Amino acid sequence: MSTAAIVWCLGVMMLAALVQSVGGFGFALLAVPLAAIVIDLTTAVIAVSIASVFNVATLVLRVYKDIDRATAVRFNVPALLGMPFGLVILAMVNQELLKIVLGALIVVATIALMRGAGNLRHHHWVDVLAGWLSGVLSTSTGTNGPPLVLAAQMAKLSPPAFRATLTFTFLVSGPVSLVFFGFAGYFSRAALLLAGGSIPLIIIGQYFGLRLRKHVNGKRFERLVYLLLLLSGLSVGISGALS
Repeated sequence: MSTAAIVWCLGVMMLAALVQSVGGFGFALLAVPLAAIVIDLTTAVIAVSIASVFNVATLVLRVYKDIDRATAVRFNVPALLGMPFGLVILAMVNQELLKIVLGALIVVATIALMRGAGNLRHHHWVDVLAGWLSGVLSTSTGTNGPPLVLAAQMAKLSPPAFRATLTFTFLVSGPVSLVFFGFAGYFSRAALLLAGGSIPLIIIGQYFGLRLRKHVNGKRFERLVYLLLLLSGLSVGISGALS
């Protein structure tokens, strides 16, 4: 791995930490596809997954009082059941095609929400399905956020509850994903070194993100969520096409 690739990946994870501190999600959504531009997808997924656990573990200490516990249960239990399916997909499915399809689905679902689908009545089964899909995506692509974000947006959680519930969910699913990755033999020295090197930069990203957070509420927060979803969908799809 070249020095330029290492610097790029570390910078990407600092940016991702800033974004997640403001919006409550976006670490893996931004970091995995951007890191995969210069390193292989499996290394990107593992390195970002490890770094993400550190990121959410430190963030959740600040927001745990705002967690919507019922929604968190509906997200996390199905996610655990979906993770083994994600490992099968990671081993068997063409990763470039998977990323293109995932990116397109994120963009289409986001546009549907922006055009009023979010005004449909929210049902608990939506959270359950979103949780299961997030588990599948967690171990197949490392980008498990989109289904959860879309479900949380449909549920119209307040910005503090939105951020806290997603952060807690990522904290639960992250270590479990790493256990699955370990048993499957996907860990590498390069991924571990990248994740370890990212810790100081994640702290810096959080520092600035938490200070920006107080300026992002109400409509600004809603627009940020949609913008991040669209950008993540495009970046995932484009990285798959370029691969």
